[in-house]
Amino acid sequence: RHHHHHHHHLDSMSSPTPVRDAPAVPTTRFTARDLAQSSALVLACDGVVFDVSDGADFYGENGPYASLARVDASRALATMNLKLTHEELARGCEGLSADELATLAEWKAKFMSKYRAVGTFTRE
Repeated sequence: RHHHHHHHHLDSMSSPTPVRDAPAVPTTRFTARDLAQSSALVLACDGVVFDVSDGADFYGENGPYASLARVDASRALATMNLKLTHEELARGCEGLSADELATLAEWKAKFMSKYRAVGTFTRE
């Protein structure tokens, strides 16, 4: 556990260096309403909106993570809690612990490598 945490610390130390070949995030801005009304299967994670259509088995209607579709999923991903209310999700990263933020960063990296970033999420 301690070693794991140390690893995160190293990661955050090196974060200003852009990841080689990381796709640029398009400048299209999404609000919570835009996400909710999107015809595509999208979700926001730490300020970036991803098209997770390829993960429809997970994020689609009957998938285990269906509650994360078309919302800012940051808080749910960081806390690993899929049962958050819309009010709780709307708080975004507010008051999250260092560990939770590290978890969120891992999710974001995973999405970056797996799905297409289609824009940025903006809290109104």
